[in-house]
Amino acid sequence: MTVFSFKPTLSVLTVATALSACTMMPRYEQPQVNVPETFRHDTQPETGIQAASLGWQDYFADPRLHRLIELALNNNTDLQEAALNAEAVRRQYMISRADLLPGINASGNGQRGRRAADLSGGNAMVSESYSVGLGITAYELDLFGRVRSQAEAAKQTYFSSAAARDAAHLTLIATVAKAYFNQLHAEEAMVLAQNVLKTRERTYELTQLKHRAGVVSALDLRQQEALIEAAKADYAAAVQSREQAQNALSMLINQPLPNDLPQGLSLEEQFKISKLPAGLSSEVLLNRPDIRAAEYDLRAANANIGAARAAFFPSISLTGTIGTGSTELSGLFEGRNRTWSFMPTINLPIFNWGRNRANLDLANIRKQIQIVRYEAAVQNAFRDVSDALVAREQLDERYDATMRQRQAFADSLRLVRLRYQHGVSNALDLLDAERNSYGADTALLNIELTRLENLADLYKALGGGLKRYTEDPS
Repeated sequence: MTVFSFKPTLSVLTVATALSACTMMPRYEQPQVNVPETFRHDTQPETGIQAASLGWQDYFADPRLHRLIELALNNNTDLQEAALNAEAVRRQYMISRADLLPGINASGNGQRGRRAADLSGGNAMVSESYSVGLGITAYELDLFGRVRSQAEAAKQTYFSSAAARDAAHLTLIATVAKAYFNQLHAEEAMVLAQNVLKTRERTYELTQLKHRAGVVSALDLRQQEALIEAAKADYAAAVQSREQAQNALSMLINQPLPNDLPQGLSLEEQFKISKLPAGLSSEVLLNRPDIRAAEYDLRAANANIGAARAAFFPSISLTGTIGTGSTELSGLFEGRNRTWSFMPTINLPIFNWGRNRANLDLANIRKQIQIVRYEAAVQNAFRDVSDALVAREQLDERYDATMRQRQAFADSLRLVRLRYQHGVSNALDLLDAERNSYGADTALLNIELTRLENLADLYKALGGGLKRYTEDPS
């Protein structure tokens, strides 16, 4: 048996690899966006921890919320779609990268047939042939980096899709947290409305006694009845809000709410860290998945320019085979029956200069579009963080002020109620005191919800705790 030499094929591979090291991609330069180095209203707590190194389990404190987020990350359809999109783009990159190396295929065939006597000089003939071989079909020598540029563009597109998946991941965490906070807020609003209703019913009973005794008028009695109905309406609205929040959670986790969820915490205990620092704006840009996606899109556009430039130059394709053939199966592997062929093809662009010029101009314009989008993404990210920081600071001040107001109105209601019971204050004073106290309680509860939503939004705006997908997707 003859041992075949693959030196011609190996030589072709060696030359192709050396030539493909050249590309015509422009040197990538990250756009400089004019944003301040630091954020106003930022705080530096004693921990000094940054959002990028803080997982959501270390930020949110409620074990019930932890379980809901886990279910959402496993079951949410939007996140699953984003992950599948990223995987599809990764496969497309692997296809593009495969074009960098020649594909070697093995083939074998045999044929045996009888030729009619009239077609072969009066004598019937039986012929047979056999062949086996290895071949390369239309492999392009990437002399000017066209294929390499296309593969690089495909890789950067994958990185962009992975960053989009990260953004969906982070958005889902914040959305689940906010829906859960709304459920807790609605439940506390229900409790508040029930307590107010019980208090107003007791006041109404006292007013009825005074009305029978002729101390107060029917108008006072009707006003108390109106307050009772208002409390019932507030309770019904809170029930509606709770049910809607539960529906939102069910949709986010893609299943009904489980019955075995852990015991939850109160609104005041939802976060382990309430003063998460923003840090330098440049760090935020690295952590935000939408910023990373915008930059990867820009890198892909930059690589496409290299492919468009390479189209102006000749391309060479190689087709070659090596093998053996024989008219007899027993002689198939004899050395004298070795076969080979080598068929290079060169393609010279002559009359398509206008098309190639337009393609190059289009690639440059698309790069400029991506630069604009990158700058817009950076500016939007800076605004998101700045808005969240100033909201956190002002919400804290509003919460403290409303807490003091609530206490003042609660003390006032207690005193007015005592005066009313002893006939010193009239029903109008009591009604005003009850409205003020209930309004302060409701305002405090609403501000608490807004504070929690702000902290969830800030974690998202800072790109908290996500892995950066910059490794080779192969």
